[in-house]
Amino acid sequence: MDIRTDAQIAAHRLVMASLAALAGLALWALVEQWDNPALPAAAYLAAFTFTASFSTMALALAGPVSVRAALSGALAPAILLTALVSLAGARHAVATSFLDDPVMLSVAGILVLFATPFLLVWMTERAEWASYARLFDATWRMVVRYTVALAFVAVFWLLAFLGNALLKLVDVTVIDVVLRTDWARYMASGAILGLGLAVVHELRETLSPYLLLRLLRLLVPAVLAIVGVFLLAIPLRGFGQLFGEFSAAGTLMAVAIAAITLVSAALDRDDSAAVRTRGLRLATRALALILPLLAVLAVWAVLLRVRQYGLTPDRILALAVSAFLLAYGACYCGAALLGKGWMARIRKVNVGMALLVLLVGALWMTPVLNVYRLSAQSQLARYESGAASLDQLALWQMAHEWGKAGQAALVQLEAMRERPDHADLVARIEMVRSEPNPFQLERLVQQGKAPNRAAELLDLMPVRPAGATMTLGRFLEVPDYGLDAWLQACNRALPDGRAGCVLVQGGFAPVVAEEDQAVVIYLDGDGQSRADHVVWLEEGASISTMVQSGTGDWPALPDTAIADALDGRFDIRPSGQKALVLEGLELVPAR
Repeated sequence: MDIRTDAQIAAHRLVMASLAALAGLALWALVEQWDNPALPAAAYLAAFTFTASFSTMALALAGPVSVRAALSGALAPAILLTALVSLAGARHAVATSFLDDPVMLSVAGILVLFATPFLLVWMTERAEWASYARLFDATWRMVVRYTVALAFVAVFWLLAFLGNALLKLVDVTVIDVVLRTDWARYMASGAILGLGLAVVHELRETLSPYLLLRLLRLLVPAVLAIVGVFLLAIPLRGFGQLFGEFSAAGTLMAVAIAAITLVSAALDRDDSAAVRTRGLRLATRALALILPLLAVLAVWAVLLRVRQYGLTPDRILALAVSAFLLAYGACYCGAALLGKGWMARIRKVNVGMALLVLLVGALWMTPVLNVYRLSAQSQLARYESGAASLDQLALWQMAHEWGKAGQAALVQLEAMRERPDHADLVARIEMVRSEPNPFQLERLVQQGKAPNRAAELLDLMPVRPAGATMTLGRFLEVPDYGLDAWLQACNRALPDGRAGCVLVQGGFAPVVAEEDQAVVIYLDGDGQSRADHVVWLEEGASISTMVQSGTGDWPALPDTAIADALDGRFDIRPSGQKALVLEGLELVPAR
Protein backbone atom coordinates (compact mmCIF):
# COMPACT_ATOMS: atom_id res chain seq x y z
CA MET A 1 0.00 0.00 0.00
CA ASP A 2 1.47 3.34 -1.05
CA ILE A 3 1.26 6.04 1.66
CA ARG A 4 2.45 9.44 0.51
CA THR A 5 0.99 12.45 2.35
CA ASP A 6 1.35 13.35 6.02
CA ALA A 7 -2.40 12.96 6.46
CA GLN A 8 -2.30 9.45 5.01
CA ILE A 9 0.63 8.55 7.26
CA ALA A 10 -1.17 9.82 10.37
CA ALA A 11 -4.40 8.05 9.41
CA HIS A 12 -2.59 4.76 8.78
CA ARG A 13 -0.78 4.96 12.11
CA LEU A 14 -4.04 5.68 13.92
CA VAL A 15 -5.85 2.80 12.23
CA MET A 16 -3.03 0.33 12.93
CA ALA A 17 -2.77 1.42 16.57
CA SER A 18 -6.54 1.17 16.99
CA LEU A 19 -6.78 -2.28 15.41
CA ALA A 20 -3.94 -3.64 17.52
CA ALA A 21 -5.42 -2.05 20.65
CA LEU A 22 -8.76 -3.74 19.92
CA ALA A 23 -6.93 -7.03 19.44
CA GLY A 24 -5.24 -6.55 22.82
CA LEU A 25 -8.59 -5.75 24.43
CA ALA A 26 -10.15 -8.86 22.90
CA LEU A 27 -7.32 -11.04 24.21
CA TRP A 28 -7.73 -9.48 27.67
CA ALA A 29 -11.45 -10.25 27.62
CA LEU A 30 -10.72 -13.86 26.69
CA VAL A 31 -8.08 -14.22 29.39
CA GLU A 32 -10.57 -12.89 31.94
CA GLN A 33 -13.05 -15.61 30.93
CA TRP A 34 -10.48 -18.42 31.12
CA ASP A 35 -12.19 -20.25 34.00
CA ASN A 36 -15.78 -19.19 33.34
CA PRO A 37 -17.85 -22.40 33.68
CA ALA A 38 -20.72 -20.85 31.73
CA LEU A 39 -18.55 -20.58 28.59
CA PRO A 40 -18.18 -23.89 26.69
CA ALA A 41 -14.54 -24.92 26.49
CA ALA A 42 -14.75 -25.63 22.75
CA ALA A 43 -16.21 -22.17 22.09
CA TYR A 44 -13.51 -20.52 24.20
CA LEU A 45 -10.74 -22.38 22.36
CA ALA A 46 -12.20 -21.37 18.99
CA ALA A 47 -12.57 -17.73 20.03
CA PHE A 48 -9.05 -17.55 21.43
CA THR A 49 -7.49 -19.21 18.37
CA PHE A 50 -9.39 -17.02 15.93
CA THR A 51 -8.58 -13.80 17.79
CA ALA A 52 -4.87 -14.57 18.13
CA SER A 53 -4.33 -15.86 14.59
CA PHE A 54 -6.53 -13.28 12.85
CA SER A 55 -4.87 -10.39 14.68
CA THR A 56 -1.35 -11.66 14.01
CA MET A 57 -1.92 -12.21 10.29
CA ALA A 58 -3.98 -9.05 9.73
CA LEU A 59 -1.36 -6.84 11.37
CA ALA A 60 1.40 -8.52 9.35
CA LEU A 61 -0.51 -7.97 6.09
CA ALA A 62 -1.60 -4.38 6.79
CA GLY A 63 0.93 -2.05 5.22
CA PRO A 64 2.01 -4.15 2.24
CA VAL A 65 -1.73 -4.21 1.44
CA SER A 66 -4.52 -1.91 2.59
CA VAL A 67 -6.02 -2.42 6.03
CA ARG A 68 -9.34 -3.46 4.50
CA ALA A 69 -7.62 -6.03 2.28
CA ALA A 70 -5.57 -7.27 5.24
CA LEU A 71 -8.68 -7.82 7.34
CA SER A 72 -10.50 -9.68 4.58
CA GLY A 73 -7.40 -11.65 3.56
CA ALA A 74 -6.67 -12.87 7.10
CA LEU A 75 -10.25 -14.01 7.65
CA ALA A 76 -10.25 -17.30 5.73
CA PRO A 77 -6.86 -18.57 7.01
CA ALA A 78 -7.84 -17.68 10.59
CA ILE A 79 -11.11 -19.58 10.23
CA LEU A 80 -9.26 -22.58 8.77
CA LEU A 81 -6.73 -22.59 11.61
CA THR A 82 -9.54 -22.23 14.14
CA ALA A 83 -11.25 -25.28 12.64
CA LEU A 84 -8.02 -27.30 12.80
CA VAL A 85 -7.32 -26.27 16.39
CA SER A 86 -10.91 -27.05 17.38
CA LEU A 87 -10.50 -30.49 15.81
CA ALA A 88 -7.32 -31.02 17.81
CA GLY A 89 -9.03 -29.71 20.95
CA ALA A 90 -11.59 -32.51 20.63
CA ARG A 91 -8.81 -34.93 21.65
CA HIS A 92 -9.26 -33.64 25.20
CA ALA A 93 -12.17 -34.08 27.56
CA VAL A 94 -11.91 -30.31 28.09
CA ALA A 95 -11.01 -28.58 24.81
CA THR A 96 -9.09 -25.74 26.44
CA SER A 97 -6.47 -28.26 27.61
CA PHE A 98 -5.06 -27.70 24.11
CA LEU A 99 -3.76 -24.34 25.33
CA ASP A 100 -1.70 -26.06 28.04
CA ASP A 101 0.22 -28.16 25.52
CA PRO A 102 3.40 -26.43 24.26
CA VAL A 103 3.78 -28.98 21.45
CA MET A 104 0.37 -28.23 19.96
CA LEU A 105 0.82 -24.48 20.45
CA SER A 106 4.18 -24.69 18.67
CA VAL A 107 2.60 -26.42 15.68
CA ALA A 108 -0.20 -23.83 15.53
CA GLY A 109 2.41 -21.06 15.64
CA ILE A 110 4.41 -22.71 12.85
CA LEU A 111 1.28 -22.83 10.68
CA VAL A 112 0.75 -19.08 11.12
CA LEU A 113 4.45 -18.32 10.57
CA PHE A 114 4.74 -20.33 7.35
CA ALA A 115 1.32 -19.47 5.91
CA THR A 116 1.45 -15.68 6.23
CA PRO A 117 4.17 -15.03 3.57
CA PHE A 118 2.29 -17.22 1.06
CA LEU A 119 -0.89 -15.32 1.88
CA LEU A 120 0.75 -11.92 1.38
CA VAL A 121 2.31 -12.87 -1.97
CA TRP A 122 -1.00 -14.39 -3.12
CA MET A 123 -2.81 -11.15 -2.25
CA THR A 124 -0.30 -8.89 -4.02
CA GLU A 125 0.57 -11.03 -7.07
CA ARG A 126 -1.73 -14.04 -7.27
CA ALA A 127 0.00 -15.65 -10.24
CA GLU A 128 3.34 -15.66 -8.41
CA TRP A 129 2.17 -17.06 -5.05
CA ALA A 130 5.01 -19.64 -5.15
CA SER A 131 7.70 -17.24 -6.43
CA TYR A 132 10.73 -17.68 -4.19
CA ALA A 133 11.92 -14.11 -4.73
CA ARG A 134 8.59 -12.69 -3.57
CA LEU A 135 8.27 -15.15 -0.68
CA PHE A 136 11.81 -14.38 0.43
CA ASP A 137 11.17 -10.63 0.46
CA ALA A 138 7.81 -11.01 2.21
CA THR A 139 9.19 -13.32 4.90
CA TRP A 140 12.19 -11.24 5.83
CA ARG A 141 10.25 -7.97 5.76
CA MET A 142 7.72 -9.49 8.18
CA VAL A 143 10.53 -10.66 10.43
CA VAL A 144 12.05 -7.19 10.53
CA ARG A 145 8.68 -5.45 11.03
CA TYR A 146 7.60 -7.61 13.95
CA THR A 147 11.05 -7.69 15.55
CA VAL A 148 11.43 -3.92 15.53
CA ALA A 149 7.81 -3.35 16.59
CA LEU A 150 8.11 -5.77 19.52
CA ALA A 151 11.36 -4.11 20.55
CA PHE A 152 9.47 -0.79 20.45
CA VAL A 153 6.85 -2.24 22.81
CA ALA A 154 9.59 -3.38 25.19
CA VAL A 155 11.19 0.08 25.17
CA PHE A 156 7.78 1.69 25.76
CA TRP A 157 7.15 -0.38 28.88
CA LEU A 158 10.67 0.20 30.15
CA LEU A 159 10.11 3.94 29.88
CA ALA A 160 6.66 3.55 31.46
CA PHE A 161 8.13 1.82 34.51
CA LEU A 162 10.89 4.40 34.77
CA GLY A 163 8.41 7.24 34.37
CA ASN A 164 6.17 5.74 37.03
CA ALA A 165 9.09 5.47 39.44
CA LEU A 166 9.98 9.11 38.78
CA LEU A 167 6.43 10.46 39.20
CA LYS A 168 5.86 8.48 42.39
CA LEU A 169 8.64 10.53 43.92
CA VAL A 170 6.24 13.50 43.75
CA ASP A 171 3.12 11.44 44.57
CA VAL A 172 1.77 11.40 41.00
CA THR A 173 0.25 7.95 40.36
CA VAL A 174 -1.39 8.30 36.95
CA ILE A 175 1.01 5.82 35.29
CA ASP A 176 0.75 3.48 38.28
CA VAL A 177 -3.02 3.32 37.77
CA VAL A 178 -2.52 2.23 34.16
CA LEU A 179 0.10 -0.33 35.14
CA ARG A 180 -2.28 -1.85 37.67
CA THR A 181 -5.21 -2.02 35.23
CA ASP A 182 -5.15 -5.25 33.24
CA TRP A 183 -7.22 -4.16 30.25
CA ALA A 184 -5.23 -0.93 29.94
CA ARG A 185 -1.95 -2.85 29.77
CA TYR A 186 -3.30 -5.12 27.02
CA MET A 187 -4.66 -2.19 25.02
CA ALA A 188 -1.52 -0.11 25.43
CA SER A 189 0.69 -3.00 24.35
CA GLY A 190 -1.48 -3.57 21.29
CA ALA A 191 -1.58 0.11 20.36
CA ILE A 192 2.20 0.49 20.62
CA LEU A 193 2.71 -2.69 18.59
CA GLY A 194 0.36 -1.46 15.85
CA LEU A 195 2.04 1.95 15.81
CA GLY A 196 5.45 0.29 15.55
CA LEU A 197 4.34 -1.91 12.65
CA ALA A 198 2.98 1.13 10.82
CA VAL A 199 6.16 3.18 11.26
CA VAL A 200 8.45 0.32 10.24
CA HIS A 201 6.43 -0.12 7.04
CA GLU A 202 6.74 3.58 6.29
CA LEU A 203 10.52 3.26 6.66
CA ARG A 204 10.73 -0.02 4.74
CA GLU A 205 13.42 1.35 2.43
CA THR A 206 15.54 2.40 5.42
CA LEU A 207 14.72 -0.50 7.76
CA SER A 208 14.96 -3.16 5.07
CA PRO A 209 16.08 -6.72 5.85
CA TYR A 210 19.10 -6.37 3.56
CA LEU A 211 21.42 -5.17 6.32
CA LEU A 212 20.49 -8.18 8.46
CA LEU A 213 20.94 -10.54 5.51
CA ARG A 214 24.35 -9.10 4.69
CA LEU A 215 25.46 -9.56 8.30
CA LEU A 216 24.17 -13.13 8.41
CA ARG A 217 26.23 -13.97 5.33
CA LEU A 218 29.39 -13.10 7.22
CA LEU A 219 28.62 -15.81 9.77
CA VAL A 220 28.68 -18.62 7.20
CA PRO A 221 32.46 -19.27 7.38
CA ALA A 222 32.40 -19.23 11.19
CA VAL A 223 29.53 -21.73 11.40
CA LEU A 224 31.16 -23.88 8.72
CA ALA A 225 34.38 -23.98 10.75
CA ILE A 226 32.56 -24.84 13.98
CA VAL A 227 30.50 -27.60 12.36
CA GLY A 228 33.57 -28.93 10.57
CA VAL A 229 35.57 -29.15 13.80
CA PHE A 230 32.61 -30.82 15.51
CA LEU A 231 32.25 -33.47 12.80
CA LEU A 232 35.99 -34.16 12.73
CA ALA A 233 36.08 -34.49 16.52
CA ILE A 234 33.28 -37.06 16.72
CA PRO A 235 35.44 -40.10 15.81
CA LEU A 236 37.98 -39.00 18.44
CA ARG A 237 35.43 -38.21 21.14
CA GLY A 238 33.18 -41.18 20.49
CA PHE A 239 29.45 -41.45 19.87
CA GLY A 240 28.70 -42.63 23.40
CA GLN A 241 29.43 -39.27 25.01
CA LEU A 242 27.84 -37.34 22.13
CA PHE A 243 24.46 -38.97 22.73
CA GLY A 244 24.70 -39.17 26.49
CA GLU A 245 22.11 -36.42 27.01
CA PHE A 246 18.90 -35.58 25.14
CA SER A 247 20.10 -31.99 24.88
CA ALA A 248 22.47 -33.26 22.16
CA ALA A 249 19.48 -33.68 19.85
CA GLY A 250 18.23 -30.18 20.62
CA THR A 251 21.67 -28.68 20.03
CA LEU A 252 22.13 -30.56 16.76
CA MET A 253 18.72 -29.49 15.48
CA ALA A 254 19.31 -25.87 16.49
CA VAL A 255 22.65 -25.78 14.66
CA ALA A 256 21.09 -27.41 11.58
CA ILE A 257 18.30 -24.81 11.56
CA ALA A 258 20.91 -22.05 11.90
CA ALA A 259 22.84 -23.54 8.97
CA ILE A 260 19.71 -23.64 6.79
CA THR A 261 18.96 -20.02 7.71
CA LEU A 262 22.49 -18.88 6.88
CA VAL A 263 22.56 -20.72 3.55
CA SER A 264 19.20 -19.19 2.61
CA ALA A 265 20.38 -15.73 3.67
CA ALA A 266 23.54 -16.09 1.58
CA LEU A 267 21.60 -17.21 -1.51
CA ASP A 268 19.12 -14.34 -1.09
CA ARG A 269 16.10 -13.90 -3.38
CA ASP A 270 17.89 -14.69 -6.67
CA ASP A 271 21.35 -15.10 -8.21
CA SER A 272 21.78 -11.37 -8.79
CA ALA A 273 21.37 -10.64 -5.07
CA ALA A 274 23.20 -13.75 -3.81
CA VAL A 275 26.63 -13.72 -2.24
CA ARG A 276 29.29 -12.92 -4.85
CA THR A 277 32.58 -13.20 -2.98
CA ARG A 278 34.23 -16.44 -4.04
CA GLY A 279 35.24 -17.41 -0.51
CA LEU A 280 31.77 -16.83 0.93
CA ARG A 281 30.12 -18.65 -1.97
CA LEU A 282 32.38 -21.68 -1.48
CA ALA A 283 31.71 -21.61 2.28
CA THR A 284 27.96 -21.48 1.64
CA ARG A 285 28.14 -24.43 -0.73
CA ALA A 286 30.30 -26.40 1.71
CA LEU A 287 27.81 -25.74 4.52
CA ALA A 288 25.02 -27.04 2.29
CA LEU A 289 27.08 -30.17 1.57
CA ILE A 290 27.70 -31.09 5.22
CA LEU A 291 24.19 -30.24 6.44
CA PRO A 292 22.95 -33.86 6.04
CA LEU A 293 25.58 -35.05 8.52
CA LEU A 294 24.18 -32.78 11.23
CA ALA A 295 20.65 -33.86 10.39
CA VAL A 296 21.55 -37.57 10.50
CA LEU A 297 23.11 -37.13 13.93
CA ALA A 298 20.01 -35.25 15.13
CA VAL A 299 17.70 -38.03 13.89
CA TRP A 300 19.92 -40.64 15.49
CA ALA A 301 19.95 -38.78 18.83
CA VAL A 302 16.15 -38.61 18.90
CA LEU A 303 15.75 -42.25 17.85
CA LEU A 304 18.03 -43.35 20.69
CA ARG A 305 15.71 -41.68 23.20
CA VAL A 306 12.63 -43.13 21.54
CA ARG A 307 14.18 -46.59 21.75
CA GLN A 308 15.02 -46.05 25.43
CA TYR A 309 11.79 -44.47 26.62
CA GLY A 310 9.20 -44.78 23.86
CA LEU A 311 7.19 -42.10 22.09
CA THR A 312 5.81 -38.96 23.71
CA PRO A 313 4.37 -35.87 21.99
CA ASP A 314 7.66 -34.04 22.60
CA ARG A 315 9.67 -36.84 20.99
CA ILE A 316 7.27 -37.10 18.05
CA LEU A 317 7.74 -33.37 17.44
CA ALA A 318 11.50 -33.82 17.73
CA LEU A 319 11.31 -36.70 15.25
CA ALA A 320 9.28 -34.59 12.84
CA VAL A 321 11.67 -31.63 13.08
CA SER A 322 14.74 -33.83 12.67
CA ALA A 323 13.13 -35.61 9.70
CA PHE A 324 12.45 -32.24 8.05
CA LEU A 325 16.04 -31.22 8.69
CA LEU A 326 17.23 -34.46 7.13
CA ALA A 327 15.07 -33.77 4.07
CA TYR A 328 16.42 -30.22 3.89
CA GLY A 329 19.97 -31.53 4.24
CA ALA A 330 19.58 -34.22 1.59
CA CYS A 331 18.07 -31.75 -0.88
CA TYR A 332 20.63 -29.04 -0.15
CA CYS A 333 23.48 -31.51 -0.53
CA GLY A 334 22.05 -32.92 -3.76
CA ALA A 335 21.55 -29.44 -5.19
CA ALA A 336 25.11 -28.41 -4.28
CA LEU A 337 26.59 -31.59 -5.78
CA LEU A 338 24.87 -31.13 -9.15
CA GLY A 339 26.99 -28.08 -9.95
CA LYS A 340 25.73 -25.21 -12.08
CA GLY A 341 22.40 -23.80 -10.94
CA TRP A 342 22.77 -25.20 -7.42
CA MET A 343 21.60 -21.95 -5.80
CA ALA A 344 18.37 -21.86 -7.81
CA ARG A 345 17.70 -25.50 -6.92
CA ILE A 346 18.09 -24.78 -3.21
CA ARG A 347 15.59 -21.93 -3.51
CA LYS A 348 13.07 -24.32 -5.07
CA VAL A 349 13.73 -26.74 -2.22
CA ASN A 350 12.87 -24.00 0.29
CA VAL A 351 9.50 -23.37 -1.34
CA GLY A 352 8.66 -27.07 -1.51
CA MET A 353 9.71 -27.72 2.08
CA ALA A 354 7.68 -24.75 3.34
CA LEU A 355 4.57 -26.17 1.67
CA LEU A 356 5.35 -29.60 3.14
CA VAL A 357 5.65 -28.07 6.62
CA LEU A 358 2.20 -26.53 6.17
CA LEU A 359 0.76 -29.88 5.08
CA VAL A 360 2.25 -31.83 7.99
CA GLY A 361 1.29 -29.08 10.43
CA ALA A 362 -2.32 -29.26 9.25
CA LEU A 363 -2.33 -33.07 9.52
CA TRP A 364 -0.89 -32.74 13.03
CA MET A 365 -4.18 -31.16 14.07
CA THR A 366 -6.29 -33.95 12.57
CA PRO A 367 -6.91 -37.58 13.61
CA VAL A 368 -4.45 -38.62 10.87
CA LEU A 369 -1.54 -37.57 13.12
CA ASN A 370 -2.82 -37.84 16.68
CA VAL A 371 0.38 -37.66 18.73
CA TYR A 372 -1.48 -38.50 21.94
CA ARG A 373 -2.73 -41.77 20.50
CA LEU A 374 0.67 -42.66 19.06
CA SER A 375 2.37 -41.88 22.38
CA ALA A 376 -0.13 -43.86 24.45
CA GLN A 377 0.13 -46.87 22.13
CA SER A 378 3.92 -46.73 22.34
CA GLN A 379 3.87 -46.70 26.14
CA LEU A 380 1.38 -49.58 26.25
CA ALA A 381 3.42 -51.67 23.83
CA ARG A 382 6.61 -51.13 25.82
CA TYR A 383 4.92 -52.13 29.08
CA GLU A 384 3.28 -55.21 27.57
CA SER A 385 6.56 -56.37 26.04
CA GLY A 386 8.50 -55.81 29.25
CA ALA A 387 10.65 -53.07 27.71
CA ALA A 388 9.32 -50.58 30.28
CA SER A 389 8.74 -51.03 33.99
CA LEU A 390 5.97 -49.44 36.03
CA ASP A 391 8.29 -46.60 37.06
CA GLN A 392 9.17 -45.87 33.42
CA LEU A 393 5.58 -45.47 32.22
CA ALA A 394 4.42 -41.91 31.50
CA LEU A 395 1.32 -42.40 33.64
CA TRP A 396 0.92 -38.79 34.75
CA GLN A 397 1.14 -37.56 31.16
CA MET A 398 -1.49 -40.11 30.11
CA ALA A 399 -3.84 -38.93 32.83
CA HIS A 400 -3.38 -35.18 32.55
CA GLU A 401 -1.82 -34.27 29.18
CA TRP A 402 -2.61 -36.86 26.52
CA GLY A 403 -6.34 -36.31 26.37
CA LYS A 404 -8.84 -39.05 25.71
CA ALA A 405 -6.18 -41.34 24.22
CA GLY A 406 -4.18 -41.19 27.43
CA GLN A 407 -7.24 -41.91 29.56
CA ALA A 408 -8.11 -44.88 27.36
CA ALA A 409 -4.57 -46.20 27.75
CA LEU A 410 -4.90 -46.05 31.54
CA VAL A 411 -8.08 -48.13 31.33
CA GLN A 412 -6.24 -50.70 29.21
CA LEU A 413 -3.42 -50.81 31.74
CA GLU A 414 -5.89 -51.38 34.57
CA ALA A 415 -7.30 -54.34 32.64
CA MET A 416 -3.92 -56.14 32.55
CA ARG A 417 -4.77 -58.37 35.51
CA GLU A 418 -2.30 -61.06 34.49
CA ARG A 419 0.63 -58.76 35.28
CA PRO A 420 2.47 -59.67 38.52
CA ASP A 421 2.60 -55.98 39.48
CA HIS A 422 -1.08 -55.36 38.70
CA ALA A 423 -1.95 -54.26 42.24
CA ASP A 424 0.92 -51.76 42.27
CA LEU A 425 -0.09 -50.56 38.80
CA VAL A 426 -3.71 -49.92 39.80
CA ALA A 427 -2.63 -48.14 42.99
CA ARG A 428 -0.22 -45.95 41.01
CA ILE A 429 -2.90 -45.07 38.44
CA GLU A 430 -5.30 -44.06 41.22
CA MET A 431 -2.58 -41.87 42.71
CA VAL A 432 -1.83 -40.34 39.30
CA ARG A 433 -5.47 -39.45 38.65
CA SER A 434 -5.82 -37.71 41.99
CA GLU A 435 -2.57 -35.71 41.85
CA PRO A 436 -2.51 -32.77 39.38
CA ASN A 437 1.10 -31.84 40.19
CA PRO A 438 3.69 -34.18 38.60
CA PHE A 439 6.45 -33.12 40.99
CA GLN A 440 4.29 -33.80 44.02
CA LEU A 441 3.37 -37.17 42.53
CA GLU A 442 7.02 -38.10 42.06
CA ARG A 443 7.76 -37.09 45.63
CA LEU A 444 4.92 -39.26 46.95
CA VAL A 445 6.04 -42.23 44.86
CA GLN A 446 9.64 -41.92 45.95
CA GLN A 447 8.68 -41.53 49.60
CA GLY A 448 6.69 -44.74 49.45
CA LYS A 449 9.57 -46.63 47.86
CA ALA A 450 12.46 -45.09 49.80
CA PRO A 451 12.87 -47.73 52.56
CA ASN A 452 12.88 -50.63 50.09
CA ARG A 453 15.19 -48.84 47.68
CA ALA A 454 17.61 -47.87 50.43
CA ALA A 455 17.72 -51.45 51.71
CA GLU A 456 18.32 -52.75 48.19
CA LEU A 457 21.08 -50.21 47.63
CA LEU A 458 22.73 -51.15 50.93
CA ASP A 459 22.78 -54.76 49.76
CA LEU A 460 24.12 -53.97 46.27
CA MET A 461 26.55 -51.06 46.78
CA PRO A 462 30.20 -52.13 47.39
CA VAL A 463 32.03 -49.89 49.88
CA ARG A 464 35.72 -49.05 49.76
CA PRO A 465 38.37 -48.90 51.20
CA ALA A 466 38.33 -52.33 52.79
CA GLY A 467 36.77 -52.16 56.23
CA ALA A 468 34.59 -49.12 55.49
CA THR A 469 30.84 -49.65 55.98
CA MET A 470 27.51 -47.98 55.25
CA THR A 471 24.18 -48.10 57.10
CA LEU A 472 20.55 -48.16 56.02
CA GLY A 473 19.95 -44.87 57.80
CA ARG A 474 22.64 -43.15 55.76
CA PHE A 475 21.08 -44.24 52.46
CA LEU A 476 17.61 -43.19 53.68
CA GLU A 477 18.94 -39.63 53.99
CA VAL A 478 20.12 -39.53 50.35
CA PRO A 479 17.89 -37.41 48.03
CA ASP A 480 15.52 -39.44 45.85
CA TYR A 481 17.24 -38.59 42.57
CA GLY A 482 20.59 -39.84 43.89
CA LEU A 483 19.09 -42.99 45.37
CA ASP A 484 17.40 -43.69 42.04
CA ALA A 485 20.49 -43.12 39.89
CA TRP A 486 22.75 -45.20 42.13
CA LEU A 487 20.29 -48.06 42.43
CA GLN A 488 19.85 -48.25 38.67
CA ALA A 489 23.63 -48.22 38.28
CA CYS A 490 24.12 -51.00 40.82
CA ASN A 491 21.70 -53.12 38.80
CA ARG A 492 23.86 -52.63 35.72
CA ALA A 493 26.79 -55.02 35.38
CA LEU A 494 30.41 -54.36 34.52
CA PRO A 495 32.01 -56.58 31.84
CA ASP A 496 33.27 -58.87 34.62
CA GLY A 497 29.77 -59.22 36.09
CA ARG A 498 30.25 -57.02 39.16
CA ALA A 499 27.82 -54.23 40.09
CA GLY A 500 28.23 -50.99 38.16
CA CYS A 501 28.68 -48.88 41.29
CA VAL A 502 31.05 -48.33 44.18
CA LEU A 503 31.15 -46.00 47.20
CA VAL A 504 34.56 -44.72 48.30
CA GLN A 505 34.71 -43.16 51.76
CA GLY A 506 37.29 -40.46 52.43
CA GLY A 507 37.90 -36.94 53.66
CA PHE A 508 37.52 -35.18 50.32
CA ALA A 509 36.08 -31.93 51.73
CA PRO A 510 38.05 -30.50 54.68
CA VAL A 511 35.02 -29.08 56.50
CA VAL A 512 33.30 -32.47 56.96
CA ALA A 513 34.47 -35.48 58.93
CA GLU A 514 35.92 -38.30 56.83
CA GLU A 515 33.25 -40.78 57.92
CA ASP A 516 30.49 -38.32 56.89
CA GLN A 517 31.37 -38.12 53.19
CA ALA A 518 32.07 -40.35 50.23
CA VAL A 519 32.39 -40.48 46.45
CA VAL A 520 29.98 -42.70 44.52
CA ILE A 521 31.20 -43.83 41.09
CA TYR A 522 28.46 -45.39 38.97
CA LEU A 523 27.38 -46.28 35.42
CA ASP A 524 24.73 -44.07 33.84
CA GLY A 525 22.17 -45.23 31.29
CA ASP A 526 24.61 -44.71 28.42
CA GLY A 527 27.36 -46.81 29.96
CA GLN A 528 29.46 -43.81 30.99
CA SER A 529 31.06 -43.59 34.45
CA ARG A 530 29.88 -40.73 36.67
CA ALA A 531 31.15 -39.57 40.07
CA ASP A 532 29.10 -37.88 42.81
CA HIS A 533 30.30 -36.45 46.11
CA VAL A 534 27.84 -37.11 48.94
CA VAL A 535 28.03 -35.43 52.34
CA TRP A 536 25.94 -36.31 55.40
CA LEU A 537 25.09 -33.28 57.53
CA GLU A 538 22.65 -32.73 60.40
CA GLU A 539 19.91 -31.64 58.01
CA GLY A 540 20.44 -34.64 55.73
CA ALA A 541 22.58 -35.76 52.81
CA SER A 542 23.56 -33.53 49.89
CA ILE A 543 25.04 -34.53 46.54
CA SER A 544 27.40 -32.59 44.27
CA THR A 545 29.29 -33.52 41.13
CA MET A 546 32.96 -34.42 41.21
CA VAL A 547 35.06 -32.29 38.85
CA GLN A 548 38.61 -32.46 37.56
CA SER A 549 41.15 -30.95 39.94
CA GLY A 550 42.77 -27.76 38.70
CA THR A 551 40.34 -27.09 35.84
CA GLY A 552 36.92 -27.64 37.40
CA ASP A 553 35.84 -29.35 34.17
CA TRP A 554 33.40 -32.24 34.00
CA PRO A 555 35.73 -35.27 33.96
CA ALA A 556 35.80 -37.96 31.27
CA LEU A 557 36.27 -40.93 33.59
CA PRO A 558 38.14 -43.96 32.24
CA ASP A 559 36.08 -47.02 31.34
CA THR A 560 37.83 -48.95 34.11
CA ALA A 561 37.12 -46.36 36.84
CA ILE A 562 34.59 -48.48 38.74
CA ALA A 563 36.63 -51.67 38.43
CA ASP A 564 39.75 -49.83 39.59
CA ALA A 565 37.93 -48.50 42.66
CA LEU A 566 36.49 -51.94 43.43
CA ASP A 567 39.96 -53.46 43.24
CA GLY A 568 41.50 -50.74 45.41
CA ARG A 569 43.53 -49.18 42.60
CA PHE A 570 43.04 -45.57 43.73
CA ASP A 571 44.60 -42.98 46.00
CA ILE A 572 43.14 -40.30 48.25
CA ARG A 573 45.60 -37.45 48.51
CA PRO A 574 45.65 -33.68 49.07
CA SER A 575 44.90 -31.41 46.11
CA GLY A 576 44.01 -28.13 47.86
CA GLN A 577 41.32 -30.41 49.21
CA LYS A 578 41.71 -34.16 49.09
CA ALA A 579 41.27 -35.74 45.67
CA LEU A 580 40.29 -39.21 44.50
CA VAL A 581 42.93 -40.30 41.98
CA LEU A 582 42.02 -42.85 39.29
CA GLU A 583 44.59 -43.61 36.57
CA GLY A 584 46.22 -40.22 37.14
CA LEU A 585 42.89 -38.33 36.98
CA GLU A 586 42.29 -36.23 40.12
CA LEU A 587 38.64 -35.74 41.11
CA VAL A 588 37.51 -33.19 43.70
CA PRO A 589 34.04 -32.10 44.86
CA ALA A 590 32.55 -29.20 42.91
CA ARG A 591 32.46 -26.01 44.96
